[in-house]
Amino acid sequence: MTETLVRKRRFRGIGLAALLAGALAVVSAGPAAAAEKSLTYKGGFPLIGDQQVTVVVKADIPATATAGTPVSVPFSLDVDAGQAAGDGLRLVGATKVSGTIKSQVNVAIAGQSVAIPIDLPIPETPVPAEGSLKFTAQGQVDFTVPAGTPAGEATSSVDAAATTHVVTDSGLGEFDVALTLDPPDQDATLGTTTVG
Repeated sequence: MTETLVRKRRFRGIGLAALLAGALAVVSAGPAAAAEKSLTYKGGFPLIGDQQVTVVVKADIPATATAGTPVSVPFSLDVDAGQAAGDGLRLVGATKVSGTIKSQVNVAIAGQSVAIPIDLPIPETPVPAEGSLKFTAQGQVDFTVPAGTPAGEATSSVDAAATTHVVTDSGLGEFDVALTLDPPDQDATLGTTTVG
């Protein structure tokens, strides 16, 4: 596949919500299968060092798609950054966080793989008085399956790496947390789409 699978992408924040909301808007695509995948990552935080982060990925993967047509897929990431992250933010007086999460979904078809970038907003979220820091990042990715894409089964998987940019209202200011799957051999497959 010499053309990139991603000819057009735009990401729209859907706002603060606890769960993925709304129906899949797929243009010229078949019915979708709801995917929900719980993955654990490890990343280095200021003050508290390496921590495990649990991410529940939710997406509606279209069952079928036609080459040359656009597809719109909403994504939701429910993130539990853990007790230590909450404690660290409370220690420095942070009362709220926001930011972005960047990663990608890898789509494999006909022996080739194409990366679809994902850039989701973290809405302003209060730091809880106690317990884990949790938030939900939501958005939508639109892309076009290029004309000439070979027919067959395309498998979508969450990438092993992600970056979270965190904005706080404390002396910590802003910081990045580079995340990698831990353990690395987790099944990150979201689903398959038949391209015809």
